[in-house]
Amino acid sequence: MPPVLPEILLLADDPNPEAPSILANSLWYKYRTAFDWAWKVWDNTVASLRQIPVMTLDMADRQACALCYGRFLLHVDQHLPGGIDDQVLQWFLGTGKNEVSALSADAWDVLTFVLLYLTVHGALTATTILRGLVYPAWRLSASANSEHQGESLAIFLGAANNLCDKLLLRDAGGTDGMAPVDLPEVQRICTRRQTVYLEPHYSLLVTAIPTLVFIEKNKFISQDLRDASASLRTSVCATSDFRQGAHRNLDAVRNAFEQPLLSEAVVDDCHPLVEALRVILSDSPSSLWLILHYVRD
Repeated sequence: MPPVLPEILLLADDPNPEAPSILANSLWYKYRTAFDWAWKVWDNTVASLRQIPVMTLDMADRQACALCYGRFLLHVDQHLPGGIDDQVLQWFLGTGKNEVSALSADAWDVLTFVLLYLTVHGALTATTILRGLVYPAWRLSASANSEHQGESLAIFLGAANNLCDKLLLRDAGGTDGMAPVDLPEVQRICTRRQTVYLEPHYSLLVTAIPTLVFIEKNKFISQDLRDASASLRTSVCATSDFRQGAHRNLDAVRNAFEQPLLSEAVVDDCHPLVEALRVILSDSPSSLWLILHYVRD
């Protein structure tokens, strides 16, 4: 199977409403025996999505193209016994890491549209987007150690925060054209997010909370993004799903905060982490005391 599939880029200019399914079927017939055909299809699709802002300046046209690619990938997903979710996750954690961190803001709008569309329709899981995009963006931003690095990560961090907000906090249809746009889609995405609050995924989410605190304290990140990260953290930790997950998994919460609280980097100023822990367990003072007592010991 060739690494470059130009027919995927040409899909953006195809007016035939059946073009997404025709192309998905064609690629499957040609390359279904290749073990990595879905991975290469996704890789080529992201490369094509990156070109959409260059091809058109009109937002409605961009979303129409994004919808076309979303439908195409949905058909690809239906050709795979295990779907495309795992293939997409491996791409994000592998060769895709450098590609997504370098996307422009306009390209992120297009990719975000496709990711949310696929999540609402069950082809991608919220946990894949969090593990593959959101958490890595937070880790990179928390460790930024220069103004240049902070500036280079600004678009990536903003996109990651936006995705997290839409996946975990959106409870009503939006007006920006991105899913979820109506009540059925809201209900679907609310159902999809439940897995995030169950093990083993909840431990990954709660471990990311101290990372957000470090972003809030990182002087190399712009103040707007620091404030947005703080607001996002507070909102996520205040949801009933997150707090129920915390009380079901107190060990996971303790493990998430133990290492940061004991690190030399915060030994002189652990108040922000303690405050973040208090927000998580604000309705359970006894649990907060037990965890802090364990950490001190």
